[in-house]
Amino acid sequence: MTTFNFHRDKNFLMDWLMLNHLTTGEIVLWHTLMNIGNRLGQRSVFNAPNSTLMKFTGLSKQGIINARKKLLERGFIRYEKGHQNKAPVYEMIPLPQAIGNYFSTTKNQELTRDLTQDVTRDFTLKLTSDLGQELPIHKDKSKKERRGRGGGSGRDMNQLFKIYEENINKLTPLIREALMEWTSATGIEIVKEAIAITAKKGGRTYSYTEKILKEWQNAGLQTIEAVHSYELAKELEKDNKLIPFRKPDNKKQEEDIFAELLKEEF
Repeated sequence: MTTFNFHRDKNFLMDWLMLNHLTTGEIVLWHTLMNIGNRLGQRSVFNAPNSTLMKFTGLSKQGIINARKKLLERGFIRYEKGHQNKAPVYEMIPLPQAIGNYFSTTKNQELTRDLTQDVTRDFTLKLTSDLGQELPIHKDKSKKERRGRGGGSGRDMNQLFKIYEENINKLTPLIREALMEWTSATGIEIVKEAIAITAKKGGRTYSYTEKILKEWQNAGLQTIEAVHSYELAKELEKDNKLIPFRKPDNKKQEEDIFAELLKEEF
C-alpha cells in the first residue's frame, strides 16, 4: 500500500497557501482526507463515504461534492465513485507532485496574467494621478479582506477579552496584545475555539491557549472547520487508544472504530 508523508504535505500546503487560494470547503475536505489516511496508517488510498466526510467536515453533501470537484481539478486527489454499497475510494496525491502538475497546465497562464497586471499597474501609477487614487481603495479592500479572515472589530475583541477572563484568567496588557496578534493572524473564531478548549481541559493560563494555537498553526489549519476536523480526529485517536483489544492469532490488525466508520454503507 502506498504511503504519504502526512506532516510534510501539511506543511507544504501551509506554505503554498501563503501565496495561493483555496476555498474553505477545499481546505477542510483536504485536511479531513489527510487525517483519515494518517489515522489508517498513513495510507494514501482508502474508502470514505460521504456521510462520514459530512460528519467530520461539517459540510453538506453538496459542499463535499463541490470541494471534491475543485480538489480533483487541481490534481490534489483522485476519486472513484462508490458502487454496490461500497464507499467511494480516495487517493491522496503528494502535494509537491500535484502542485507541480497543476502549475504546469492551468496555473502558469494565471500567474503570467497576474504578474503582468501588477507590473502594468505599478508602472502606470507613476504616470497618472487617477490610478494613484484607485490604489488606496485597493489597499482598503485588502485590509477589509484580511480583517474578515483575521482581526475582529472593537466590539468583537471586547467580547473575546470577556470570554477569556470568564473562562481562563485575568487579562493583562501583555495577554491582551498577544490575543490581538493571534486574532489578526488566525481569525477570532479560531482564538475563541482555543480558549474554549483550554477551559474544557482545565487550563488556567494564557500559555496553555497559546500552545493550542501554535499546534494548529504548525498543522496548517486556517479555518474553524479545519480546526474542528483536526480536533475530532485527535479525539477519535485518543478514544481508540483507551479501548483494550487482544492481538489476533492470525496476525491481522483488528479494525478500530475509525475504520468501521469508513466501512459504513454509502
